[in-house]
Amino acid sequence: ISLDRLPIKRLESIEENGAERFPSDVNYDDKRVSLIRRIDFAWALWQWKGMVENLQLAHQELSVIIDLINTVEANDAVTVAGMTKPKPMPNELLSDLAVSTATKLQSYRHLGKYFKQSAKALEQKVNREARFYGALIRLQRNWKVKRQRSNEGFTIDLSDSSLYDPTRPSTLSTIRVEHDSAGMLAINLPQDSWYSLRFGFVGSEKLSVSDEESVKETHSLLREVHKSIFAEQLFDMLNREAFSEGVGFSISGIRENFLEMSIGQGASLFVSLYPSGKPSRASYDIYLQQIFHEHVFGKAKDQNSGLLDHFCLSLAHRIFSTRVVVQLESVVCKVPYLHLISHPTWNSRTSSWTVCMTVPPSIIPQGKTQFRTKVVVKDDCISVEAECTPNVVGLLKSSSCNLFSMNKYECDLADLPVIILQQVTSQIVCWLLEEARTVGTKASRDFLSLSLEIVEGERVSLVAQVNPEDAKGCISWWLVMENGEERKRKLLGHLSLDVLYSVLMDLINLCG
Repeated sequence: ISLDRLPIKRLESIEENGAERFPSDVNYDDKRVSLIRRIDFAWALWQWKGMVENLQLAHQELSVIIDLINTVEANDAVTVAGMTKPKPMPNELLSDLAVSTATKLQSYRHLGKYFKQSAKALEQKVNREARFYGALIRLQRNWKVKRQRSNEGFTIDLSDSSLYDPTRPSTLSTIRVEHDSAGMLAINLPQDSWYSLRFGFVGSEKLSVSDEESVKETHSLLREVHKSIFAEQLFDMLNREAFSEGVGFSISGIRENFLEMSIGQGASLFVSLYPSGKPSRASYDIYLQQIFHEHVFGKAKDQNSGLLDHFCLSLAHRIFSTRVVVQLESVVCKVPYLHLISHPTWNSRTSSWTVCMTVPPSIIPQGKTQFRTKVVVKDDCISVEAECTPNVVGLLKSSSCNLFSMNKYECDLADLPVIILQQVTSQIVCWLLEEARTVGTKASRDFLSLSLEIVEGERVSLVAQVNPEDAKGCISWWLVMENGEERKRKLLGHLSLDVLYSVLMDLINLCG
């Protein structure tokens, strides 16, 4: 930071436009004459006029006396006796002293009045300069203040060498500093050169409102954004401290923007960060500023993609991921034994969720009781990764089933609900197959069905039917009896996992 020294020598005057005038260098005699000339002697003019008149009268009287003396000296018969000046009386001395004192006092009063007026004007001028330079010094602590050449005032330099494109400086890089007759400091902004970033979606602009309403809405929006930032920071702090060693609590559950803790016997609490509304333009505006700082000043500066490209892709991903969540929630809310969990990815163009299903306690020792189907969205591509679901080879081998297998599928948004329901149904069939095999029953599976052999040539099957538009449960079950070429079907409807497990046990008992 470079600071220009302020001048030490005194100012002669400061004009209204801020121009400073300094006195020229003079010697001591000229300076003394100049100071004398600044004294106002107008009050003494009337006394000087009276003095001249008295001197003229005295001159006339003196002329008469001189003529008398010359006449006496020329005449021998006239003699002049010696005369002594009479001693003045005390009252005459006091009178003369009083007149002299009064005259001097009057002169001092006029001189004091002049000095008082000059001091008041000088004090006002000093106060104005002190106010201006005081404010200017405070500005120098945070801004680069420069003095213009030829005493044309001061400017504030806002140029930044770390700009994204230093070859295109802003028109606001140099701000002129001015002050009025009262000494108040002000900055002179160029007209029509003060911009702010405006962000919005095409086709969703609001109708024009008054300035007062616009200001109120802006204040309200800024307060909401401010509270949102504070809530996110607070929740992040709680998340970090929750994973540190603590003696008063233990983590019992965690999801995106949700933290559950146990604090005692049978007591628990949760802290959640919930959206205050739909994704607003303010949040995207903040996000745009965030990635700008990351791109220009942070690690993202080394990335290949441009700032606008990254922002638009991230924004498009967020809109698309919102649609994906709507589809997932529409499925999960209809199937009572499914739960949806969101996972933070810490990536603006990647989102992840898990559809969880917990099955009833199994007769299998240390058997699998929870099945997961993971949905990952990168930009606008959806991938589904599910446990216990057969791959292409598994579909050809109906008897194959691996509780710990993981298979990945790609799908689009329209097919996502059907894909999720198929993966969940396949997991249920895999779970029932393992339960049947544990008790020694000969069983086989297809993608969405489980078959048991009753006797030679007779089979009974549990067949699942998925329908995302079914508001009662999306997954319904059929009981199919096969005896040679004869086939009978019976609709069992929407079954819970407990009831489905009981149906399986009944069929196993039927098979002996």
